[in-house]
Amino acid sequence: MKPFIVLLFSLLAFGANAQNTYCPTKLSQDQLQWLRQFQSEIDTKGLPSQSAVITYVPVKFHIIGNNEGKGYYSVSSLLRALCDLNEDFLPARLQFYFAEAISYIDDDELYAGNSDAIWFRSEDYKKDGAVNVFFHGAGMQWCGVYFPGVDVVFVKNSCQGSTATTLTHELGHFFSLPHTFSGWEGGNDPGVWERLDGANCRNAGDGFCDTKADYVSQRWSCPLPWTLKDQTGASFKPDSSIYMSYSSDQCQSRFSEEQMAAMRANVAARSISTLTADVRELPTPKLVSPQNLDSNISPNAVNFTWRKVAGAFAYHLQVARFGDWNFINHDVLVYDTTTVLNLFGTWEYTWRVKAITNAYSCGSFGASDTFYTKETASGLVQTETQNVLKVFPNPTGGSQFVNLEANEACEIEIRNVQGSLIQSFRLEPKRLHQVMFDKSGLYLVYCKQAESVSVRKLLVD
Repeated sequence: MKPFIVLLFSLLAFGANAQNTYCPTKLSQDQLQWLRQFQSEIDTKGLPSQSAVITYVPVKFHIIGNNEGKGYYSVSSLLRALCDLNEDFLPARLQFYFAEAISYIDDDELYAGNSDAIWFRSEDYKKDGAVNVFFHGAGMQWCGVYFPGVDVVFVKNSCQGSTATTLTHELGHFFSLPHTFSGWEGGNDPGVWERLDGANCRNAGDGFCDTKADYVSQRWSCPLPWTLKDQTGASFKPDSSIYMSYSSDQCQSRFSEEQMAAMRANVAARSISTLTADVRELPTPKLVSPQNLDSNISPNAVNFTWRKVAGAFAYHLQVARFGDWNFINHDVLVYDTTTVLNLFGTWEYTWRVKAITNAYSCGSFGASDTFYTKETASGLVQTETQNVLKVFPNPTGGSQFVNLEANEACEIEIRNVQGSLIQSFRLEPKRLHQVMFDKSGLYLVYCKQAESVSVRKLLVD
């Protein structure tokens, strides 16, 4: 049954794309049935009163690159998007937080937003009990879309820049909201047109009586350059302020009261939210190394370290040449207090770190430090060298144990590919040291000496 469903879904999605490259989302019948029931209860019981209590919703972010690991949505863009999202949803008393660390996925088809690949493979990456949002970098078929069948949101990187509302729009769909022009998608005529006077507001359009009639299923600037007429002949222009319309991002600023009530009810029905979260703005971490104004740093395998901040979920690290934050060399989220990055050349570099909680990442960076790199013969990284450091078996071939041996004494650091420190110890010359791993994956083993660093890649499988 699943292959038939995905084929039908793809045809529906790409049929809409022929007319529109913004958002081809169509809610499932189950979602529409739930929504119609909720809307009917508004008429019988009245609009639920809005509590002052904020509901916090976990989000699992997935950032997709191509098969070569290129094209990732930047960490700065993601944190800004989350801040903007929370600002947009604050009137609804809904806020979003990191469910866990960001996942990075290297997959050409998912990167291009291939609908069938999304259907068959996104479930392999999903986190249960959270909103799953995937950022990808290519494809022309849409800017953002909510896939009801697998309950995931996909957003193209270029469509969620500064002040963009694409993610807000798609999470509106996730929590049951149709387009304000529901029924007109792809330029279709729904037959029954929502009237300007609202007389048929529950059984036409989006079913909300506090959103204005809207028939425009293509992107439009505000105000609409032309005038619409309903089936009674009344002339009007649609409301450009509603996030679920197709007005330009800069026009949009709100959800209606009924829309917000529906989303709160949908969040409650999903049972994935909490009423508490750590929304503090944390103090700035103290920078440890490289030390400020140090002028003898090898650009290879630079070890960045800072002091722990109590309550930090992660640390946002940025490194830029000459302190120009418009041209950042590294922009990463680190879940430890140290990471190793490769720079290049003889340059002035500036770095800074911001501590964030999983529910607040909108604070400012504190002071930055500057250092100077210097290429030296002894400072070059010796990658995969056999004579300095031996790591075996590699790959491990199913064994949990790995042997390390070096010709000369060195300080060993074992890190995962995100830069988190797994183990560290001193390795004496020509003395075998055995290390046990409890997780599979790719690791980097650093053998640090006075003026050089040897690095080996280790695959634990």
